[in-house]
Amino acid sequence: ARDIMTKKAFENAIAVTMAFGGSTNAVLHLLAIAREAEVELTLEDFNRIGDKIPHLGDLKPFGRYVMTDVDKIGGVPVIMRALLDAGLLHGDCLTVTGKTVAENLAAINPPDLDGKILRAMDNPIHKTGGITILHGTMAPEGAVVKSAGFDADVFEAPPGCSNVSRAPGRPGQR
Repeated sequence: ARDIMTKKAFENAIAVTMAFGGSTNAVLHLLAIAREAEVELTLEDFNRIGDKIPHLGDLKPFGRYVMTDVDKIGGVPVIMRALLDAGLLHGDCLTVTGKTVAENLAAINPPDLDGKILRAMDNPIHKTGGITILHGTMAPEGAVVKSAGFDADVFEAPPGCSNVSRAPGRPGQR
């Protein structure tokens, strides 16, 4: 299992997650699995990889389609093949089939991305992946945001602080 669950394999998983528009749960689960596999994976890895991977999947909750629609056009291997062809996946990673990612995807026809469910690499929904890790005074260790549904690169708001103390038995009272 340690031959399969490598740093490069986790980077591939992050790349696929980013291309699909991501799930904040994927961050939690991948970090937990990596820790169990004794592979060093950090929140910074998600931003580093996400900065290179275009958001290609027009999937809910912000998009129009669901994963069953992706299955109808060939499933996850289609987007993996697009990423591999663009040099954005580690094709040399060993998989549970005993073959590498590249060997497994060789049998997959090059993706025919119609621009509806999955976009082509040169016409992404967003230039970067669908998950962003934020840092700042409110989240010094990082906060995970599904950025796939937002077009703004920067969010600005006036600073604010909620300093509410609640007495036992009196919820919501200041």
